[in-house]
Amino acid sequence: MANRRKYNIKGSKDFIVLAGIFFFLCLWSIKDAWYTSPKKLKEHPHEVMASFETSGSIGHLHLKQGDPVNENQLIAELRSVKKKEEFAAAKEAYKAAKQRHALADEALRNAVKSGEDSARLAELSKERDDAKAAMDAALAEVDAARDRIDACRLLSPSKGVVKEVRVAVYDQVEAGEPVMVIDPKDHFYLFNKSLAIFSFIAFWVFLGIHILAL
Repeated sequence: MANRRKYNIKGSKDFIVLAGIFFFLCLWSIKDAWYTSPKKLKEHPHEVMASFETSGSIGHLHLKQGDPVNENQLIAELRSVKKKEEFAAAKEAYKAAKQRHALADEALRNAVKSGEDSARLAELSKERDDAKAAMDAALAEVDAARDRIDACRLLSPSKGVVKEVRVAVYDQVEAGEPVMVIDPKDHFYLFNKSLAIFSFIAFWVFLGIHILAL
């Protein structure tokens, strides 16, 4: 007489299905944790480089290695005395150009009211248009000067911890040269490594139960 099964577990097929699920989950986790695709690596970088958009001399470093940092936090500045002087001069030039345009516009309106001839009106109209063009150009220079000052301020591209500071005050840096390296403290890889280990254990547990249930 054949021996009875030592184990009689209902739903044995469920365990092999679960083992299969955890097997593929383990493979997926291993891929994302240790063999990350370029797309995922871009979404979850191991480290983030912070660099200025313009060249210059380091004026201030607001953080040191090991400091926590928030996204868009000011972390470094270039020396910008000359750029601030250019910005002030641009604002004065715009103010003068705006006044000239206002005077030219007022002269044209007065000429229209007083019934000046068409030749004189055309002359005044051209002067007003030229003054308007000069005012717009001066305003554009103000915006450009402001952008140059803003480019001297380096904001953190990511939240995390400062992993490395690669420059010192008064160092000359080029545009795009890494100034600080930030560890984004992304838990993506830690989660996937933990999931891979858990799935690996679960796979063998459910496979063992299935074998015992046969």
